[in-house]
Amino acid sequence: MEQETVTRELDTVLRQRVFDSMGTILPRVLSREIPELTDSTLLMKELGLRSATMLELLLELEEELEIQIEVEDIDQGNMNSVGDLADFVAVHSSTDE
Repeated sequence: MEQETVTRELDTVLRQRVFDSMGTILPRVLSREIPELTDSTLLMKELGLRSATMLELLLELEEELEIQIEVEDIDQGNMNSVGDLADFVAVHSSTDE
């Protein structure tokens, strides 16, 4: 239970790092420019991400932020928007140490 408290305290800092990183990673993953991201930007409907590009995005986030994302818990609802994915990653990841 203490681990949950620690994760939640770090949530906003890591979430912002994830959000900022998506702005630089997504154009590279999609091989094109993208509009400015907001929390409500839809990853699949607006940006055209597919399963393979979503996986590539998660791997790139892990590498750039030096974290491990617990993808076993991810479902479609966690991948709807930039904000949804940032929330998921902030709660379901640990640092590479």
